Amino acid sequence: MFLLLSTIFWTLIAGKDLNFDFRNYHLYSAYSFLHDRLEKDYFPAAVSGYLNPLAEVPIYAMIMAQWDDRLVAIFIALSHFPVFFFIWKIAELVTADSRIDRSFACAAATILAFLSPIQLTTLSNSFADPAAGLFTVIGIYLVLNFGANASLRLILLAGVMFGVGAGLKLTNLILVPGAFVALLFRPGHASCKLKALAVLAAGCLLGFLITNGWWAAKLYAHFGNPIFPLYNSLFKSPDFIQSDFSDRRMLSYGGWTWLVLPFSMLRSGTMIYSENSAPDLRPFFLVLSFVGAAVFMAARKIKRNWSEGAVAIKPDAPKARRLLWVYFLVSYFLWGTMSGIGRYAYVLWLLVGPLLLGMMAAYWPQSLTRITLGVAVALQVVVLALNGNLYWSAHYWNGKWVDLEIPEPLKNEPATYLLHGVQSNSFIAPYLHPDSRFSNFTGQYVQPVGSRMSEKMKQFLSDTTHPIRLVFETNYKSGYNALALSPGTREELDSFLSGYGLRVSNMECKTILLKGSPLGKTLAGVGWVPPTPQQKDENIAAVMWVCDLERLPELELQEALKKYDAIDRVFDSIEDSCGSALAPHRIQTVRSLNGWFRNYFNTITVLMVNDDDIFIHPNLSMLTFPMGKLSEWNKHPIECPDIMKKMRETDFVFTPPVHR
Repeated sequence: MFLLLSTIFWTLIAGKDLNFDFRNYHLYSAYSFLHDRLEKDYFPAAVSGYLNPLAEVPIYAMIMAQWDDRLVAIFIALSHFPVFFFIWKIAELVTADSRIDRSFACAAATILAFLSPIQLTTLSNSFADPAAGLFTVIGIYLVLNFGANASLRLILLAGVMFGVGAGLKLTNLILVPGAFVALLFRPGHASCKLKALAVLAAGCLLGFLITNGWWAAKLYAHFGNPIFPLYNSLFKSPDFIQSDFSDRRMLSYGGWTWLVLPFSMLRSGTMIYSENSAPDLRPFFLVLSFVGAAVFMAARKIKRNWSEGAVAIKPDAPKARRLLWVYFLVSYFLWGTMSGIGRYAYVLWLLVGPLLLGMMAAYWPQSLTRITLGVAVALQVVVLALNGNLYWSAHYWNGKWVDLEIPEPLKNEPATYLLHGVQSNSFIAPYLHPDSRFSNFTGQYVQPVGSRMSEKMKQFLSDTTHPIRLVFETNYKSGYNALALSPGTREELDSFLSGYGLRVSNMECKTILLKGSPLGKTLAGVGWVPPTPQQKDENIAAVMWVCDLERLPELELQEALKKYDAIDRVFDSIEDSCGSALAPHRIQTVRSLNGWFRNYFNTITVLMVNDDDIFIHPNLSMLTFPMGKLSEWNKHPIECPDIMKKMRETDFVFTPPVHR
């Protein structure tokens, strides 16, 4: 009840979170699914826009039904809350052999789970991680309960839970293999273990097909890739580069990131394991509990007796704790080497509570366990309060989850909208004319130009029945309903539009305003303060300009494409030298007013030509690596700098805030 009240209290004081992903693809994904827009739109929400939309349907339905935003948030929070019941039950299993007070143990473990920064940042908002994670945690609980005489129906149900969780959120697939390895450590004959593994696999497949099979079939029918655009090097859909999308932004230490992370997470800074500042002391305490357990066990072995207050371990009692440790370590290793993105380990951060409690309660003296747990909880609260950016983009409550101000012509007239920028802002789609079409043509993934343009993109651009418009985000100036482009801005827009055979048709643009209250910044980095309703009329969270476009004459288009070809030869040779540091190779070059660039979506590293200088700019770094002069360029092999090493060397000196 305490945690339930804490959940509601936290939801109401934190405000609604109109986070980057919500505006980028969460709302659009549900809109696209419910209105069957695969044929009408093309890459409207970048790469993420084709993920399973099922988890986003509830929040979309509530928003479109115009529920009060507080009610929406509380409903979502309550749907996330049941995971703590299973965390409590897991804590009961892993402390079954201890003399510590069970109520205290389970409460401490569950509170520690609640205090996970990733849990707090995803509670009551649109992220699918809590919804998918609930099913995964249920699966873990069932695996831990699977004894030697248990029915295989229990393990089948566990498999279904793992499959449902992975189907709702594909990144939860990383959390499945640990269950298979854990089953190998349960008591019993090899034949029984193999049978259990087979049943678990069948359950996983069934659960995955229930939540994702139908969506995979739709993607395969439309693109030739059931998980489009992921792993396209295998499926080779013509609508995406034949390369694998692999987000490696957080793997600054490569394959060893998982090993240093419990210590890196002590720091307050962005892009350590999460885009926001989310310091977490609990993994460090988990390492400390393991080291302490080894010390206490060694001391007892030397003395040949148990110290006062120690635990007499029952023969079968440690089974659940052993299985949970195996599951956690396998899953943590896979996540830490393949992803490193904090939200994708949502389940693992919840399990830190029971793991920490189980290890201490079993092997530490009871008095020291109580003191250490109290210190851990208190320090975690203090650190989060002082340094944690606990919501990505908290906004004040005003009755509407999405408070948009849209000019009437945009709502009443269908058009073809080209969304420009890494932030696609596809969330505006449900509020515009239903016959409009959308494509995020230059953003996280830039659509190829010229002969490499996909057939679907050519068809999208060839439609002349509706006006074609450019949408991009910019700074807000009070009092404007229509904006006149400056000559320099128009030249900048025309420069990157030229490869697509388009240009701005006039200097007058309209604006779409999103009302909201962004987070305040503190000198410590990005501290959290509750959003306030002061000056609502001027609190503008985002402004989208909407400008009319026209088509270039064919001769001008061909001249523009020749310039692309010349730059591409230079960029291609640098990619060949740098290998995986600039991945994936052969992405589309973007033309700007002062130069050219390629934005590598696996690492968000940018290869740029600025005037005559060629350089590499790593993600969220003050560093640049000069690669020579464009005017002096030749085709001889070049030496690529060790980008990740240089970033690590400066990581502790300067950690910049995230700028969306």
